[in-house]
Amino acid sequence: MPTETCEKALDTAVKFLTEQAAQVDSKSAFPVESLNALAKNGLLGLLVPRQFGGMEASAPEFVRVVSGIAGACASSGMIFVMHCCGIDVINQLMKSSRKEEILRAAANGKHLSTLACSERSTGTHFYASYSKSKETESGFTLDADKCFVTSAGFADSYIVLTQAAASDSPIVTSLYFVPKGIAGQEFNGSWQGLGLRGNSSAEMKLQSCGLPFDYLLGESGNGLSLAMGKILPRFLLGTSAVYTGIARAAYEACCQHVKNRSYQHTGENLAQLATIRRSVAEMKVSLDALETFLQHAALKFDQVPPDPALLILLFEVKQLACKTALSIAEQAMQICGGIAYSGSLSIERHLRDALAGPVMAPTSDVLLDLIGKSALGLDLL
Repeated sequence: MPTETCEKALDTAVKFLTEQAAQVDSKSAFPVESLNALAKNGLLGLLVPRQFGGMEASAPEFVRVVSGIAGACASSGMIFVMHCCGIDVINQLMKSSRKEEILRAAANGKHLSTLACSERSTGTHFYASYSKSKETESGFTLDADKCFVTSAGFADSYIVLTQAAASDSPIVTSLYFVPKGIAGQEFNGSWQGLGLRGNSSAEMKLQSCGLPFDYLLGESGNGLSLAMGKILPRFLLGTSAVYTGIARAAYEACCQHVKNRSYQHTGENLAQLATIRRSVAEMKVSLDALETFLQHAALKFDQVPPDPALLILLFEVKQLACKTALSIAEQAMQICGGIAYSGSLSIERHLRDALAGPVMAPTSDVLLDLIGKSALGLDLL
């Protein structure tokens, strides 16, 4: 896909998302109109192969698009990442004859997907599950309690992790494609989070939901390896891009305010103050370092054969992105003072959105532990 095509689609969509972001945040509203703008510009098909009408974007293009979307509206950015993860799994693992139909629908902006892996019983260990699946004569039945499901009730499909059929182990698991509206599916609660307020992160319950055999994704019992090898890398790259977009948005909003703000009694502009310039410089160095590291990770992501150190690299970039977004948003808040704190600037929203990063699974504490284990030659799990 030509990069200029991707950039044009992104630029057109971002203008609309920027106009909608404050309202999405203030109302905790799922950004239906913003997603329609992404769909209209073909971006729901960003990872869909060209043969099915999609853009088949490279990892660097994926990172650029996600960062741009998240900088305009972090809620839309996170929804978009979850969708791309779902579509990527469907493309790689689905055996059903519906695969082409679903991918073409996504490319045409008619299908939104998401992940449904997290459970309260396993916390940040998203790869483990106490939800159940059972094999029947016609397929499988699922009984599951999932939490923090992005786009809950709005997505058209859900990639669900449960214990494998006939297994009682929380780490012997399977992945399934679950369409919206299936009998026994219900959504509970609403999302009133501190940040990312438009992402409808709610609970999904499955009670004796029947699925055909070909809605099993990959092989039964391979859920752990699929979660770590197929879902987690794309998720880490995407969420890193989300927080990089938040960091850039906070930085740019701060710079704009600094250039425009003057004291009436002295006529002095904030940009004339050395202390302000120093803080802006620190933010820029941090942001440039993060964006460079993220691009490096994106190039490694597409490398064939895969770099065996890729997963650790993605742990590192996600941890750095979360830390940098929060640091820059906090600095921007301090520089812009009461005007930012009052909500008159977008910085207050960027700060709240950035706070989600360190506590979103895999959390920063877990990532640092895994990075440390790797550095010391220990097993990750």
